[in-house]
Order: sequence, then C-alpha cells, then structure tokens
Amino acid sequence: MVSCVPLALLLMVAGDGEARGGTPTALSTPQLRHHEVLRIDRDFGMAKWQLALDGWVPRGEPRSVDSLRLWWVNVEDGDRRKPLAPYLRRYLEFAFEPSGSGGLAVRLAGDRKEYAFTVVLDVAGVPVVHATIERDDGTRIERCRCERARLLARRVLGLPVGIANLRVRCTDDGGTDHDGNVVFRALDDGPLYQPEP
Repeated sequence: MVSCVPLALLLMVAGDGEARGGTPTALSTPQLRHHEVLRIDRDFGMAKWQLALDGWVPRGEPRSVDSLRLWWVNVEDGDRRKPLAPYLRRYLEFAFEPSGSGGLAVRLAGDRKEYAFTVVLDVAGVPVVHATIERDDGTRIERCRCERARLLARRVLGLPVGIANLRVRCTDDGGTDHDGNVVFRALDDGPLYQPEP
C-alpha cells in the first residue's frame, strides 16, 4: 500500500527534524550583501517556522540580484535559517533565471500549482518581489511589489490537504496598497509526496 501525503502536510511538519546541517553562520559575505526579500508565514503547522526568500546583491556593483534561496526561518531562535529537507525539495520546485534589468524570474511550484514572479532591485539597490495578484473582487494588479505573504492551506474537515493560495500585501506602481492572491497556473500533474521506504 502506498500512501500519499499532500504538500500542505509536509510544509506543516517539515520544520522540525529536517536538514540539520549546512546553515551558514553569516548571511552576508565580503562579496555579497544579504537581504530578506520576502517572509512567508503559514496558516497551518508550527507557527515558529516560517519561510524566507533571501537574496544576495554584489557589494562592489549592486546592479543585479546575484542569487536567491528559499528556506525555513525559526522565529523563536533569532530568525535562524535552515535548509529545506532534500525530500521536501523533490516535491516543492524552486528555480530562478536572469531576467531583464538585473532581475531574476522565479518559479515556485508545488501541489500542482505554479507561481511565477520577479525579483528586481528597487531604486535603493534592495531586492524586492513583483508579482501579478488577483484581489478578492477579481481585479488583477500587475507588477505589485509584495511586502508580506501568507501561505494558505486548502482544508477538508479542518485539516490541511493542500495549498489554497499564496496571499500577499503589495503596492502597485501608483503607490496604492492591495491584498490579494498571487496568480498561479494550474498544473495537470506533478509529484505527490510518498513516504521514504
């Protein structure tokens, strides 16, 4: 018998006991300056574990985003970062590639949903997330600068069984604040988690 566990359940319990090594002692280096680009909390699981999208910008020529990383943050332990476990990375796809103007095009996929957004430098040289969102009234806002995010679980009988939405607070090019869900593309298939033998 093969049992499948939804991604939401994995994200609920994966904070403790995962990937204990590999956490850097310093996030910035002499060559690269660290920035927390976006903090993502969750409406399920252990509240002390949140997700962080971190970015690094070259100190010498801060004209582009050098790299990104998505990982756990323990808010009860000084915002200590911890890598996502290898088995979780098989079911949660995170990738980025250079886009125009020194930014990065980002793809985040899991639970048969694909989110696409960009990370670019603002006028101060700090990396920020721009995403297309849909407000509750159905209005779409392009290139909305995301300030905070919340991963919402799809629930059955109160239990998390998948990812419903990635909810954000963002600001449009005109300076107006919006709350809405990052627009995603539904995937026909994708890996479902299976416990390791």
